[in-house]
Amino acid sequence: MANHPFRKIDATTVYSNAWIDLEEHTLEVRATSERFTYSYLASAPSVMIVGVTAEGTIPIVREFRYPTQSFCYELPGGGSRGFNSLEDAARAELAQETGWRAGVIEELGQFAVYSGLSDEICHVFFATDLAKGKPQLEATEAIEALEVTPEKLQLMIEDGQFRDGMSLAALGIARRRLGGVFG
Repeated sequence: MANHPFRKIDATTVYSNAWIDLEEHTLEVRATSERFTYSYLASAPSVMIVGVTAEGTIPIVREFRYPTQSFCYELPGGGSRGFNSLEDAARAELAQETGWRAGVIEELGQFAVYSGLSDEICHVFFATDLAKGKPQLEATEAIEALEVTPEKLQLMIEDGQFRDGMSLAALGIARRRLGGVFG
């Protein structure tokens, strides 16, 4: 970027696990030569899936989230590490978390998850022609798969029950595709 205000002097990975790397960068302000440290989470792209069943319901999950010490209603999704493509990750996450398998899936858009804290980009997929199967949860997941009508989901959002920011952003991207189903 030609007008980038900072120059990277140094970069270190402070911590790493299967999902994230904690990066610490020493940056220099081009205009003043002042240096400072910027820390952020580096992550592979993630996926979220907005699915619609033949009956017009939307598969969601209720998952325990350790940082908030609470169960959270969300759209199915997850990371893309270990997958050949983002579409493969989306298909796998939908099936793994909800049991639904997508006959048709397409990417609708993407968003920055938390641009001041992470470089993660979430890719939103729209899934239709769904076939029901059985969820295959990982040992680290405490997830209950649910299906809600668009009207019920709207009420859950308004009541503050469905409040996951990534899921809300994904629904915003999918709003036009959902058309009369959600809106």
